[in-house]
Amino acid sequence: VTNTVPFWRMVAEPVARLEERAHALGIGTPVALESLPGAGSLPGITMPSFGVSLAGDHTGALRRFRVPVIARVRDQVTYLDLRTVEPVDDVVVAEALRGR
Repeated sequence: VTNTVPFWRMVAEPVARLEERAHALGIGTPVALESLPGAGSLPGITMPSFGVSLAGDHTGALRRFRVPVIARVRDQVTYLDLRTVEPVDDVVVAEALRGR
């Protein structure tokens, strides 16, 4: 099931692998995050994750990219959680973060 259902594949991804991917993006600051499993449908439940942060609110530009990228903003910092991104899409995410 973890190989065929995207949700379970994302949940099973080790944090260490997410951290490697964050560094490999080559943009933003790699940062430890907390994911909300089930898009927040499990209130109070979080799981360790990793992603990148960028100063400022970049969510509008990311959503308008040729492939929309969804991130969140807190205190004028944009956070992109790599647990929510398929590894094959990392190149597209890096392009979106660069604004290309």
